[in-house]
Amino acid sequence: MSPLQQSGGLWTTSRRTWARVRQWGWTTVLGLGCGYWLGANAPLTRPSLAQQASVGNSNASKHVVAYIYNGIPITREELGEFLIARGGYQKLELLVNKRIIEIEAARRNLTVTPEEVQAEFNERLRGMGISKDDFVNKILPHYGKTLYEWTEDVIKPRLLLVKMCRDRVKVSEEDLQRAFENKYGERRQAKIILWRPGELKAAQKQWDEARRSDEDFDRIARMQADPNLAAACGLVAPIGRYAWVDSEGKSDVVEKMLFSLKEGEISQLFQTPAGIMCIKCIKIIPPDTSVKLEQVRSELEKDIFDKKLNAEIPRFFNELKEQAKPQLLLKGPPTPEEFAEGTRRLIEAAGLKVPEPVPQSATPEKK
Repeated sequence: MSPLQQSGGLWTTSRRTWARVRQWGWTTVLGLGCGYWLGANAPLTRPSLAQQASVGNSNASKHVVAYIYNGIPITREELGEFLIARGGYQKLELLVNKRIIEIEAARRNLTVTPEEVQAEFNERLRGMGISKDDFVNKILPHYGKTLYEWTEDVIKPRLLLVKMCRDRVKVSEEDLQRAFENKYGERRQAKIILWRPGELKAAQKQWDEARRSDEDFDRIARMQADPNLAAACGLVAPIGRYAWVDSEGKSDVVEKMLFSLKEGEISQLFQTPAGIMCIKCIKIIPPDTSVKLEQVRSELEKDIFDKKLNAEIPRFFNELKEQAKPQLLLKGPPTPEEFAEGTRRLIEAAGLKVPEPVPQSATPEKK
């Protein structure tokens, strides 16, 4: 999604594209270079999970999850290291973020109940207009998550953040007036042509052509790089005042430019976060005088509060991270030295003797 889409949704976003372990025999594992031990059993150059864990979790790490050869145990710690070596280290930051949220919530005596989780999930489904089955089968694979992961890693942390942020969000009378003006005041129907930031010369040339006639404007609009704008010939949804207002109360540059135009006029080229733009006002839509603010006050208050809350959550979480000062020690897959050490330990665990390395000078020369 482009910055312009993020700032105001000027056009419909592109359609979202909607993506275990076989058991290996002992002989196979040895034959594949002891892959089981890629990250297991206390690597030489980085701390293992067990070394980094608290004392309270040490017993849990020793729990047995499987046996082989009538008694050789496979522990939770080994399973954890096995998964880390196969990409699990990429989940570390997710775990750290989740724990930061949970610790701060515990300090405030905040929790979420199963009923709250289910209600939030159902609300999201209603907002997306899809069924649970479609969400699980079509959307979650796109994020590489199961329903359990979505619940634990997305819904629960967000609910905790919402509870912690609520008191930080206020809806003022000015907010209500702006929201009312945006929704029920005068609006403008517009067409947009957008060029990439480095295409100034091309933009100037095509802008000159687009100003010649309505047909020329539409022709250039259909040529632009953004597929959604091109397909709609540049047409976007009607835009009201205060559609995008920053923290200082300043309106977005697109809105300012559009409301400075008369019907049928084309703007000069101007810069936006998404690139170089010109905008054409094709219709002025008069305000809806049949609706009064008091009639829609509660609806607007909820909409404003939700928008402000969504903006406040990432700011609040960044504050939590600054206080927590996370230090991620696990950076990536095992080094070659760790791999060699894992291989040695696996051979020892099998009750075999580790062959001594052959000195370079002792290697017989080829004749």
